[in-house]
Amino acid sequence: MKTPSTTAIYRTLLGATLAGALSGCSYFGYHKQEKARWAPPEQHRDIDFPDAFTNGLHLTGPMAAAMDAALRDFLPPGGRPAGRGTDPRVEECLSRRGTYETFILQANEDLYFVRFSPVLDRCGLDVPILDGGAVYAIDGQGQILEAR
Repeated sequence: MKTPSTTAIYRTLLGATLAGALSGCSYFGYHKQEKARWAPPEQHRDIDFPDAFTNGLHLTGPMAAAMDAALRDFLPPGGRPAGRGTDPRVEECLSRRGTYETFILQANEDLYFVRFSPVLDRCGLDVPILDGGAVYAIDGQGQILEAR
């Protein structure tokens, strides 16, 4: 019986390591987040920016981090609905971030609640659903504590 040489063993291990490293991103669920889309120049030529934001919605840094964490978990970039046997049009609608109303409640200095509620009218659907949204409890560092 012939034993493999040390060089052959190293080449095999190197090949296996490279194959694992190159395809490893898909094993661990890596997904490159898309950059924001910019409108064509003709759509934004006549925009007048406001001088003040006194009537605007104010999100603190921790609030924005809480919302971001909840949104990335609820509808991850590139994610698709689980497909619970419902109408495919409903599943497609529920996979769009623009379908949801988002509510943020600051319970205390280190606890935020983020709620996503679907509005299927935005997809032209008039279908009742019972479990399309979610509520997240998130700490001030953007860590999800619990979700319902």
